[in-house]
Amino acid sequence: MKKNIKKQEQELIPADNPDSELFDIEKPDQQQYLAYLPALFTTASLPFRNVNKTVFERKGSNGITLKLTSPTNVPFGRYGRLLLSVLTTHAVLEKNRTGSVLLEYDKLSDLLNEMQLPKSRGKDIKDQLECFSNAAFSFTQKVTELKSAYLFDGLYEKGEYPKQDIFVTTHSTGNIRFTEGVQYKEADDGTENKKSFAFKIILSPEFAAFCKKHAVPINYTVYKSISSAIGKDIYAWLVYRNNSITEPIFISRSKLVEQFNPVDDAKNENQENVSYFRIIENIKEIKQKFYPELKVTIDKGGNGITLFKSPAPVLTGDTRYALITSDI
Repeated sequence: MKKNIKKQEQELIPADNPDSELFDIEKPDQQQYLAYLPALFTTASLPFRNVNKTVFERKGSNGITLKLTSPTNVPFGRYGRLLLSVLTTHAVLEKNRTGSVLLEYDKLSDLLNEMQLPKSRGKDIKDQLECFSNAAFSFTQKVTELKSAYLFDGLYEKGEYPKQDIFVTTHSTGNIRFTEGVQYKEADDGTENKKSFAFKIILSPEFAAFCKKHAVPINYTVYKSISSAIGKDIYAWLVYRNNSITEPIFISRSKLVEQFNPVDDAKNENQENVSYFRIIENIKEIKQKFYPELKVTIDKGGNGITLFKSPAPVLTGDTRYALITSDI
């Protein structure tokens, strides 16, 4: 795919304009890249930092609870999120609709190049790959809706279904492995500088199928540029949530804290204040720097935010973007 670089016209700046800057020439637009994330991980995601745990649980929106498990350590942090996005993108693009997905990299630097990261991040990505290699995630969801009773008259004796509306709760669960296997070789020349190469990553069929069915397109260039893990989570959630709503929706302070930055003790008001402030500051930064189309109002009394239907920053097949895999 050709890169979207806008040509700039250069003009001589009049010498009699003392306020002009001789070399103030607009830079070409930066190439934007498209990637994917599992929709589930936009409502609940990985731990922000290394928790050194084999089990991690987080509550998300829409009644979802995510649980990560690993025999060694669960994936985490900003580099865990970037690697998850790359794995998801390969799963979505794989033409095989039912089987596992094989990813191969001659050297670790090839994976780093695809992720647009410097070689200095090699250890971080290798550590995250090892976390993903034996990890799985499970989710539970309970969604309660008010329905007309006649829609379920088959549950009752003929003519005896309730005359008033009834509450119907849908219980959903799932358990999915990220990979079937990960293999790589390591060359040891007697120094501390070991070389990793011949990487093979086999994504599990259930993970690949899940991604194909429930993936959200994101601007990878923006996602990578957001430095904090919580900022990445909020950005991905805003992209997913704002594109799906049809009318304004209020998200309370407590729900935002519970989903994005839970506190140890919900009754500790000061801790919750700090957590909520951090979330709001990230939303403001995302609006200002990364998602100007975002339509959101922040309650002045600190009670929460209201989201409005917003233009999607990126859509599947958007020709303004190159896939992160296109240069490999």
